Amino acid sequence: MKKGFSLLFATLVFVSCGNDNDNDGFTPTAIEPLAAINENNEAELVAFLQTHYYDEAIKPIDEAPDKTATLWDDPRLGVKQVMVRPSEHNLETEGYTEDEIANGIAHNLYYFLVQEGVGNTVTTADSVYVQYAGRTLDLNLFDQVKQGGSWFDLARIQAPQQGFRGFAEGAALLKTASEIIDNADGTFSALDAGRGFFFFGSALGSYQNAQATIPAYGPMFFEIKVLARKITDHDGDGIPSYLEDLNQNGYLFDDNTDLEDEIENRRTILPNYFDPDDDGDGTPTACEISLGLDHLDPNECYDADGDGDCDRCD
Repeated sequence: MKKGFSLLFATLVFVSCGNDNDNDGFTPTAIEPLAAINENNEAELVAFLQTHYYDEAIKPIDEAPDKTATLWDDPRLGVKQVMVRPSEHNLETEGYTEDEIANGIAHNLYYFLVQEGVGNTVTTADSVYVQYAGRTLDLNLFDQVKQGGSWFDLARIQAPQQGFRGFAEGAALLKTASEIIDNADGTFSALDAGRGFFFFGSALGSYQNAQATIPAYGPMFFEIKVLARKITDHDGDGIPSYLEDLNQNGYLFDDNTDLEDEIENRRTILPNYFDPDDDGDGTPTACEISLGLDHLDPNECYDADGDGDCDRCD
């Protein structure tokens, strides 16, 4: 699954057999609502945490023997609430409240930090070099990189209908290694790298889209070790992508200053972190910043010839 995970998951369409002759014998299968799946996944996650434990000397995560303290009882276990909107999984908004549509439904991401790390702080907008293993709650491995490492763009991996938002949210709770040492034998050592486990439901993963051995609506967990990170500027506008998270919720796809203008003029919908003209006024963000203009105000732009239209600048 590594290749598919690295390149982001494609959205799949699920159908089931039916008796509608006008639809060639097939009818679309309705996607389950967030609240119902969240309730089921939460029960599965809690049951897993209450019956499994961590022992590095034996297996990192395994079923707990009788009278052994479980992950649920371990003081290192924490929980972070992540708001998930119906739009992130292309769900119809019927049946959701206005608040749920705008702000989302709270989902628990459980984290178990073995070592926070002592290097650079990671954000969900960064690219990270990691070693990881992903498993379903029956402990079946569906993907891993343990030798060397692999780069992941955490911003893109959390994209709507692409998910693994839980992977990005978990990695951002860790810090990088303090130092990477070349062992001169083709291997390297990462000193004091952040490492932990992150358990989350399907709305922070692939939701209804079955992937490899991950079932539809299946919760999962990742073990992640963060070796290094790069601060990104995805649109090259001179603003690091993490600073384009205007509401500072770690999710880059709900920050779009010119969304209404993009819709009205049928332009490509681009969140600020991926939009070289954040306010849609025609003057690129980088130009406006270089001239001391407000790059989020479409009424303040560069007008080289004074004709009232915004212009580009070099």
